[in-house]
Amino acid sequence: MPYRDDNVKERLAFLSQEPERLGQTRGHDLYDTLGALGLTHGQYFRALGTNLTDYCAQEFGIDVHRITVDRFFQSDPNAKWLFPDIVREAVVAGLKRKPVYPELIIRDEPVSSTAYDVPYVDEAPAEEELRTVAEGAAIPESEITYGDRIVRLDKKGRGVVASYEVIRRMSVDMLRVHLQRIGERLGRNLDARLATVLVSGDSSGSGTAAPTVNTATADTWTYADIVKGFMTLTLDKYFTPTHMLANSELAQTILALSEFKDTALFDFAKSGNLPSPLGVRLVPMVDQPDDKLTILDAGYAVQKLTEQDLLVENDKLINQQWDRTYLTVVTDFAVIYKDARVVVQSDWT
Repeated sequence: MPYRDDNVKERLAFLSQEPERLGQTRGHDLYDTLGALGLTHGQYFRALGTNLTDYCAQEFGIDVHRITVDRFFQSDPNAKWLFPDIVREAVVAGLKRKPVYPELIIRDEPVSSTAYDVPYVDEAPAEEELRTVAEGAAIPESEITYGDRIVRLDKKGRGVVASYEVIRRMSVDMLRVHLQRIGERLGRNLDARLATVLVSGDSSGSGTAAPTVNTATADTWTYADIVKGFMTLTLDKYFTPTHMLANSELAQTILALSEFKDTALFDFAKSGNLPSPLGVRLVPMVDQPDDKLTILDAGYAVQKLTEQDLLVENDKLINQQWDRTYLTVVTDFAVIYKDARVVVQSDWT
């Protein structure tokens, strides 16, 4: 649901009610109340100290792990108002389970517009080093610049094409499995977008592209090239490397380097656990540009901006109309510290 910052007190007041009183709001009234406050049924259940399974068992006398979608709608007139959130929570579970972008960003910040002015710092070492300050003299300053870079957020979505006749005999649990997989695929697209932003910069322009370092030999990768990128980010840029991103081909090349095949140091061949080059996590990344290794400090490089969280077409689901149901988000990534990542490239000729 879209984030709203004008009703925080109303949310807290509603969710802080005694469980007996809170539980009196049901069905359509509950659906409308949660929608007006920007809350989900999941948040409502947590405030009640319950979950979807126990709530449905208590209120409707059904077991959501065994019941079909058709029987779910027929069980109680109030049950259908839960269904959009069942769909949404399943997709969100997939969005959280498979993608890696959540561990590669500073935070996911809710914003109120699809055009966002990004506050950032242009670091200039000569201006930011500590200096001896004479009594009464001006103290050197570092300036946070705001509003000169506008990142524009795009709508991203996926349609679920299936008639109600197709899913009516399916169990609710199995439907949630399919929806979770859709969430994973949506997350894959966000991973791909983040990989592009980390290399080429965000939608505010090419001025946010990553600093680059060439390998010693074009189209060739060695252990020394990775060390060079690590040292560039650590010493030249003064950030702490946390992750290395590579596409499938480059990840395989790195894993084949003798330094990372040493079984005394890594056990990838036995356990499947990827090695940590120089103590940094290696992440095979969807759509990472070819021949480029991104080394970043995830605590400073990029922030995710979200104007609209995952939205489903609730009216269709409530009325059992599945022909084309769309799941959409309005989000993008913004570079915060340009120098918090370095791209080592072998295609520099």
